[in-house]
Amino acid sequence: MNNKNIQKVVLVSLLVLPFLIYFLFVYLAEETFFVKLDYVGPKQIEEKLVDGKWVSDTNHYTVPDFEFRTQDDTLLSSEELRGKIVLVNFFFSTCPVICPAMNYNVQQVQNRFKGYTDFRIVSISVDPKHDTVEVLKAYEKRIGAINGRWHFLTGNQDSIYKIAEGYLSSAMQDSAAPGGYLHSENLVLVDWEGHIRSRTDEQGNLKGVYNGRSPDEINKLKDDIKVLIAEFEKKKSQKEHQEEKERKRNEKSKKG
Repeated sequence: MNNKNIQKVVLVSLLVLPFLIYFLFVYLAEETFFVKLDYVGPKQIEEKLVDGKWVSDTNHYTVPDFEFRTQDDTLLSSEELRGKIVLVNFFFSTCPVICPAMNYNVQQVQNRFKGYTDFRIVSISVDPKHDTVEVLKAYEKRIGAINGRWHFLTGNQDSIYKIAEGYLSSAMQDSAAPGGYLHSENLVLVDWEGHIRSRTDEQGNLKGVYNGRSPDEINKLKDDIKVLIAEFEKKKSQKEHQEEKERKRNEKSKKG
């Protein structure tokens, strides 16, 4: 074999090897080969009918459903966000202390993952009386949010405050607070099935949420989003692989 042919073989090997490794570890692996984030929140008991009998099933905590209006004057529901990795926080546009730093950090997260189409950010206003669609649209432009990737929501105040609890956050009016409202600086990471996910800390304690004003927490959040993306992509790849196998099996059975 001459040098030219040897070079071709080496080049083809370099191109094929990464795909072969990916196939072996992603498509064929029964166990996850990377670290997974833990599930956050109390377990939920579901009663369902199986073979004529009611049985109890324990599920991971799922965030509450919502439907609020966006800065584009459209409705966005939690159901529409299924199948996406979502970062959620609570804010208000005139917030003088927490929000400027928090949403600056959220913008850094946005910019880091803007190339990943299955990632969304949702910021829900705790001052919906002031934060109208028009106000939120102006806010979107002011902080450099990418339209369609970062949603700003407004709606019924009582509903928003109740939803905040379901996202391990708090929101309330308080005349003594800067800007007249108290709200958490939490950033909450939600997976494609509506489950809150997070890492455990150095002591083995479940973190749950991320401090939106801490640069160190933001760096950890970015790392954890990458972990969640890896898990999501593996599940999608395995599902596509199984669907392809089923399709070929069905085609073979039809041919007899």
